[in-house]
Amino acid sequence: MMSKQVIIGIPAESRVLDNAYRNSVNQGDVAAVVKAGGAPVLIPTRNPELVTRYLDIIDGLLLPGGPDVAPRFYGEEPLPQLSMTDSLLDESELTLVREAVKRGIPIFGICRGIQVINVALGGDLYQDIATQFGHPTLQHFQNAAMTQGTHHVAIDAQSRLATIVQADGLLVNSHHHQSLKTVASQLKVTATASDDTIEAVESVDNDLIVAVQWHPETMFEVDAQMLTLFEDFIKRVERAVD
Repeated sequence: MMSKQVIIGIPAESRVLDNAYRNSVNQGDVAAVVKAGGAPVLIPTRNPELVTRYLDIIDGLLLPGGPDVAPRFYGEEPLPQLSMTDSLLDESELTLVREAVKRGIPIFGICRGIQVINVALGGDLYQDIATQFGHPTLQHFQNAAMTQGTHHVAIDAQSRLATIVQADGLLVNSHHHQSLKTVASQLKVTATASDDTIEAVESVDNDLIVAVQWHPETMFEVDAQMLTLFEDFIKRVERAVD
């Protein structure tokens, strides 16, 4: 049994507030980690060459939502529909994922996080679902409060995700215009939307990685199934530490 809380690293975006750059993470990510039993630590991302140092002091890695991943990191040129990107954030998170996998540090990815994990491990993305996906899609950038689910996902009954949430489907929120295209070989798809958009992946051979395309950190206070994702993450981290 763990004698102290595990340390969860969360990469921070650089945002301008009051005419100054600030390193910040969303309170929902912090609150969900705390509720599940972890102790969150912010990881600055302006110096990608330094981020692996944080892996010496954290036990688990949470990759939160954020801006688009720059397509140069998966060998493509930017399309007109691409939104804001941040290469320093990309380099920092891609480095963190690759090194965390090498070290066996558990990872939980959310929205942008699932995309970063896929790119880090050799996969790629649809830069814009609406124009690239090939057939009509759901509304993936919802016009509703993020505490509310707006579309359903089907979950692979044999997946770790199904065991975590104890269900073969969920009503989830949605706040993205990019999604996974070619899935990295180290990952397997565990949930899809009705239009076949990939909504969750996990490690093929172990429990190192679980990632979802929706935002459980904005729903966990009103939906107990969303909290189980964070509780499972903390349990995976505790097992790795033990």
